[in-house]
Amino acid sequence: MIPEVKAISILDEIKTSGHSPLKVQCDDGNIYIVKKRKHHDCDTTITSEFICNYLCKIWNLETPESALVSVPLELINDHPKSQYHRPNLYKDYLCFGSKFNEDAIDLEISDLSTTNQNLKVFENPLDFLKIGLFDLWVVNIDRKPTNLNLMKLIGTQSKFHFLAIDHAYAFDDLVYDQINPKAELSINESILSLGFAKFTYNNYLNALDLDNELYTYYINCIDQSQRSLILYLDFLTLHYTKESEFFPDLLRFIFNDERNGTIFADFLSRLK
Repeated sequence: MIPEVKAISILDEIKTSGHSPLKVQCDDGNIYIVKKRKHHDCDTTITSEFICNYLCKIWNLETPESALVSVPLELINDHPKSQYHRPNLYKDYLCFGSKFNEDAIDLEISDLSTTNQNLKVFENPLDFLKIGLFDLWVVNIDRKPTNLNLMKLIGTQSKFHFLAIDHAYAFDDLVYDQINPKAELSINESILSLGFAKFTYNNYLNALDLDNELYTYYINCIDQSQRSLILYLDFLTLHYTKESEFFPDLLRFIFNDERNGTIFADFLSRLK
């Protein structure tokens, strides 16, 4: 279900305040951005990356292809690195790998000016709203105005489309049994607070038609997610045994009918 590859060289370390991922060349000929666990205990940030990567595809949101990546200890020992990359964190462990796309560029706030001309730069500006809705559902606290965690990729007719990355801190950055059933993003923790989101909503379609379109999309995505996620979690269980103990808690959270009934109303209230 997810390819398993092996790193053959470390190209770079992308220093961040979070995982400081490694950029590695793998034996399948591709380059991956690799995140490892932060500690030996249960680390659901890695499973959250895989789960949200899978869910994004169900929601028809573009995100890089993922892989299970093993990083041999000799590479870690031989490569200059920060304190975050202790060899014992890689031993007998499959990291989260996000396939690197050299044509993808970090999205900047300056790309999101509120003009009709700017809307035409993007192939489907409505995807920005859908990503914001997805973030509300998975309580992704790490995609926000100060840290977009989005890239832009050139598409058809020389227009950009959005590429969603970095979901390690979804589900409120908690082990799944600790998530508050009423967990939600604050206003400032959501890209929906940006003027671009409101401008897109107000200028894309007739408001009522757009509300109906987005609601139908939301309901269908949750339905499809519920029908297919369990099989994906069964696969992840083979590699992340400790984390899998909390998968039932995650399923209860994201498929809570009462909570899901309020999210769309919250979504619209942030745009109006």
